[in-house]
Amino acid sequence: MRHFSRLFSLLAILLALALLTTACGNDDDSGAGESSAEETPSAEPADGSSGSTEEGQDGGTASGAEEAAVVTEIGPPEDSVVTICDAPSFTQLYAKVIVNRGFLADRGIQGEFVSCLSGPAQAAALISGQVDVALNTPDNMLGIRNADFDVVMFAQIVDRHFFDIVVSNNFGPIDCPQGDWECAMAALNGSRVGVVARGAAAEQIARQLLESAGFDPDDSTYIATGLSGTTLAALASDEVDWAITFEPGLSTAEIDDIGYAPFRLRAGDGPVELDWPSAILNTARSYWKENPNTILHYRAAMVEAMEWMRDPANRDEVMKELDAHLGLDPEVAQVVFDNNVGSLTITGELDPVRLGNNVKYAVGRGILQEAQEFGEFAVGPGIDVILPAALEPETDRVRICQAPSFNGLTVHIAVEKGFLSERGVTGEFVQCPSGPANAAALVAGEVQFSINTPDNMLGIRNADFDVVMFQQIQDKHFFDIIISESFGPIDCEQGDWECTMAALDGTTVGVVARGAAAEQIARQLYDSAGLDPDDATYIATGLSGTTLAALVSGEVDWAITFEPGLSQAVVDEIGYSPFALRSGQGPVELDWPSAVNTTSREFFDNNPNTVAIYAQSVRQAMDWMRNPANRQEVYELMGSFLNLEQAVAEVVYANNIGSFSLNGALQPARLQNNVDYAVGRGILEEPQDFDDFAVSP
Repeated sequence: MRHFSRLFSLLAILLALALLTTACGNDDDSGAGESSAEETPSAEPADGSSGSTEEGQDGGTASGAEEAAVVTEIGPPEDSVVTICDAPSFTQLYAKVIVNRGFLADRGIQGEFVSCLSGPAQAAALISGQVDVALNTPDNMLGIRNADFDVVMFAQIVDRHFFDIVVSNNFGPIDCPQGDWECAMAALNGSRVGVVARGAAAEQIARQLLESAGFDPDDSTYIATGLSGTTLAALASDEVDWAITFEPGLSTAEIDDIGYAPFRLRAGDGPVELDWPSAILNTARSYWKENPNTILHYRAAMVEAMEWMRDPANRDEVMKELDAHLGLDPEVAQVVFDNNVGSLTITGELDPVRLGNNVKYAVGRGILQEAQEFGEFAVGPGIDVILPAALEPETDRVRICQAPSFNGLTVHIAVEKGFLSERGVTGEFVQCPSGPANAAALVAGEVQFSINTPDNMLGIRNADFDVVMFQQIQDKHFFDIIISESFGPIDCEQGDWECTMAALDGTTVGVVARGAAAEQIARQLYDSAGLDPDDATYIATGLSGTTLAALVSGEVDWAITFEPGLSQAVVDEIGYSPFALRSGQGPVELDWPSAVNTTSREFFDNNPNTVAIYAQSVRQAMDWMRNPANRQEVYELMGSFLNLEQAVAEVVYANNIGSFSLNGALQPARLQNNVDYAVGRGILEEPQDFDDFAVSP
């Protein structure tokens, strides 16, 4: 069992990776050593906590990486390759060192980097399994958990802040003692603040500084100034009076006489609300459960790398790594290193008390809906993991509408891969080749679940059947336009949907079924372009195969259809796409998620756990499909389910995988836009509120 004293120093500096609300990186502390099987975390309990202990939470001392290596034994890594979120930041330097200097390889693990330059990119990469570990601020990680991603932290990288304040020299001197943050904020009240991105971590810190000093944060003006370079330009040009930024901007501002720091969050100045470690390493809980030894070895390699970076004998080599990673001017690199190396962790040990303070901060700033206990979001030896109780399904067998479509593949995989059955529910498929068929099967009680467009579902409600949606499958459209090559080229810019619809005015349109979703979309395209939809002729061409045949034969000039027809048409030179609804092109009236999971309210009321289990299984299937490690198997399943050759399957996958929801959460505002669309098209007699047709399992 390993116990470490808490040595918390100063700052850590992120160089270029805070673009939205998170940053990407990786880090991992564990003891060193090889392993006796009895004390390895391989014997991990089902709750996800480790069978051995490596870092205690409440006592003991250790002198750093060397003593840690003596104290802790870790079993062989379960995974020989760890993928790491990468971004150009000082804090991320540790990851380059553990790979380039062999600390990870010495433990039998290869490190591979994946670029993650924003919060959404990080979340998608981590949850899908594209990366295994990432670096973030704790409040950003909690925000990801707030969006229903089960990510967990396992190591601390920076014990204080890497964000800090710079006041422009144009603003003039502040008559305050150095370090007096309350006096400084009084002088800056009501001024212009540069932040990385609006609403993200830097702005939240700026607002907290003003609020803690007793001022109204809304009295100040917040301007997105981006990363270090553009923030320094904004300070120099007098666009902003002060900024919350990170390295190398903080050091460069002082070296180039652009600004000064009236106090330093990195040194512990500032309000108690901001007293928390600013950078932690996180992973998906599922990865931790399957690979505890790998994570502990990774963390141990991180601690060794930090020790190596701090050793004065290695300074020249560290500068080489810093230059290769960030490409800084040597003078700036030296200052950045000296200003920040003291903030890097000694032990990697998570600090429950100060992280609890970050939870309070996240709740207070609206980043987190409600408080979470340390054991809910932290894992590792000595941590009492808190997991929600497993759901017990009310029924062990459900019937599901199935159609050969790319979005239908999600449910197919959930059943075929056992994601549903491992939760105690058996799924049986019923063929439903269209939206109306889905509706009929659901109304008749032939199925309990079906994927549908939200407007089709609202149409069922219009017929006085209380069907509800509970999960979003596709955030954008799965229906899209294809024009027959026989029709000839259109003299319009790619993506110009209004020009395209003018060229298609009065033509013949293929739709899946008359009066259903595809026809309504075609009519809305005409309507929004200022044309009369009734001037066109609508022909029911069915699913992809028969629609392609209709395009080839000249029976229709263009069609609204879905995959695999859209990609197949392009690959086989049957048709072309003049714009892409799937990419967000098209009128505002069509800006809504196109596929939702639905059930009857009666089934939901009587079987809430079963519905929740079904939603979890479908989401797991989407995550599995996004994981690059499963790509070939996805193609094979597309071959059997959609009857596609691999060349076509690859195109279909590439064109559509990005449209899947990351967390399955329903989007009220965009779904309300669909309500307006449904009323405008006569699908729904009168508007309905989101709470009328949506449930949360």
